[in-house]
Amino acid sequence: MKTNKRRIPFRSDHVMGFAAMVISLLTLLIFMYQTHLLREQSRLSVKPRLTFSKNIDRTITLSKKDSLTSTKVSLSLSIRNDGLGPAIIESNKVVHQNREFDILTFFDMVYPKLREYGVFNQITDLKVGGAIPVSQSVNVFSYFYDIVDENKIKSYLEISDFQELPFNISVVYSSMYQEKWMVTSNEEGHPRER
Repeated sequence: MKTNKRRIPFRSDHVMGFAAMVISLLTLLIFMYQTHLLREQSRLSVKPRLTFSKNIDRTITLSKKDSLTSTKVSLSLSIRNDGLGPAIIESNKVVHQNREFDILTFFDMVYPKLREYGVFNQITDLKVGGAIPVSQSVNVFSYFYDIVDENKIKSYLEISDFQELPFNISVVYSSMYQEKWMVTSNEEGHPRER
């Protein structure tokens, strides 16, 4: 018994139509991938990166006879945007012994005796919604004291070195694309994503 198989005629216009559909589909996929890459490049081109920096400067005053008169010390903490876009401040706080404080009132509430040993020249509130532009720094606080009081201050703060402050300043910031990161003053390395 013979089976009747129906043969589909091989025609070049069918092959050409099928090839055109495959090429169109591949073009669409490539276009979607390129759009994704452009979006990612655009997002990364405005990514901020905040870092904290502690500075200790000593100013030595000499008398006319070249004898040491006094040594003044400046301790400051600043935050800098080393990224590619502005950093928009979402929140900031000082954490001390698992309690949270506002930056402007922290030193008066927790360490009031610091004013007996020195002077706070500047305490800056990192305003929520404010931005830190690219390559710009904001001085969080500056504290000036006489070197004679340095050991008293370290004892009062219960530290052995000013590079290890007994409190932590935490800042949450975002990019223009609403991606969020957190950076803290006592941790080194890359900011953590939020």
